[in-house]
Amino acid sequence: MKIIALEEHIGNRQLGDATHDAISASYPYYNAFLNPNPADAPSVPDLIQLGQRRVSELDAAGIDMEIVSYTNPTQYIATEDAVNIAKAANDTLYGLIKPYPTRFRGFATLPWSDPQAAAEEMRRTAKEYGFVGTLISGRPQTGNVFLDDRMYDPIWEALTELDLPVYIHPNYTTAEACKSYYSNMGDELNCVLSTYGYGWHYEAGLQVVRMILTGVFERFPSLKVISGHWGEMVPYYLTRLDQMFSPTVTGLKEAFSYYYKRNVYVTPSGLYDNDALQYCVSKLGIDHILFSADFPYIPMTGAQAFIANAPLSDYDKELFGSINAEKLLHL
Repeated sequence: MKIIALEEHIGNRQLGDATHDAISASYPYYNAFLNPNPADAPSVPDLIQLGQRRVSELDAAGIDMEIVSYTNPTQYIATEDAVNIAKAANDTLYGLIKPYPTRFRGFATLPWSDPQAAAEEMRRTAKEYGFVGTLISGRPQTGNVFLDDRMYDPIWEALTELDLPVYIHPNYTTAEACKSYYSNMGDELNCVLSTYGYGWHYEAGLQVVRMILTGVFERFPSLKVISGHWGEMVPYYLTRLDQMFSPTVTGLKEAFSYYYKRNVYVTPSGLYDNDALQYCVSKLGIDHILFSADFPYIPMTGAQAFIANAPLSDYDKELFGSINAEKLLHL
């Protein structure tokens, strides 16, 4: 059975250097994040390498293709530098995946601080490099600005034109959010709670909620969003969201869940949980379920067995493992 994994990552030293100071200034537990418990830390080579090493890891895990993306938050770079740095990072990524066209494809990193330039970079990387969408890590700016802001409409226009998705990935929150919700437990617990333990998943889901409530998917009805970690909590609250945000409240033409079920696709991101799988299939339909392993942050071990043993029909396993991704990304 063919498997395509969509939330698979690599780091970029230039992006890391360019974002370091801004992250340090806005996220108070950055030092704790950079120094995790060794048992929780991903492989350092896997964060900076692809090539034959990664191909061998794919072979061992039974995964046929990865859609590779940077997790560096490019939007933290000042506008005057972001465009050139993002372009260079995308050029580097293409150089890494080009020798392995059947094993790797890429999600672009965009200079979100300059939405018009970001739209043009999306068009360039799709047309020149065959990139299959974009991934954004966290909020599109360091402050209280989210993806529903109309300044990002040029990016949605480009993605709609190309018929490619945006993958909304978690990342650091703000100092204000940390003070309110993620404090007084010691830096290690504060860090984990505000990031991969819970907080940044909630915030990534909230970005999708805000996009729906503010009418992004009415303005761009064919825009497609991918949400990892089984939808970053949102699918479990669709009934409540429909109850509380009726069209009379939102001014939208349809109920909240209409847009979620039409425009959003979810992946497990290494959370191999059959209960979550069955719930999301029942709420969204199998056509909106894609596979991801979240490598190297989560080991690929168990990915193949999870799909093979999933409580799905053989054809639905094929949809989950690869067919849905091939359709969505035009592979």
